[in-house]
Amino acid sequence: MHRAALICLLLAVLLGGFAWWGLFTTGGNRTFDEMDGMIPFAAGVLSALLAIGAVITWGFSRTRR
Repeated sequence: MHRAALICLLLAVLLGGFAWWGLFTTGGNRTFDEMDGMIPFAAGVLSALLAIGAVITWGFSRTRR
């Protein structure tokens, strides 16, 4: 379970970086202007959910030891 938590956390960081780039930089705004940044916003939401899941999974794996 510890490995799953690390994978979720890594994916959360990567998706969070993509969301930040897509929403808050000029290059990202130019790339996603036709959809008003819906893809980076969805990536940010998924990033938050994965981070929460990683913390919960890490907590469960910590208590099982």
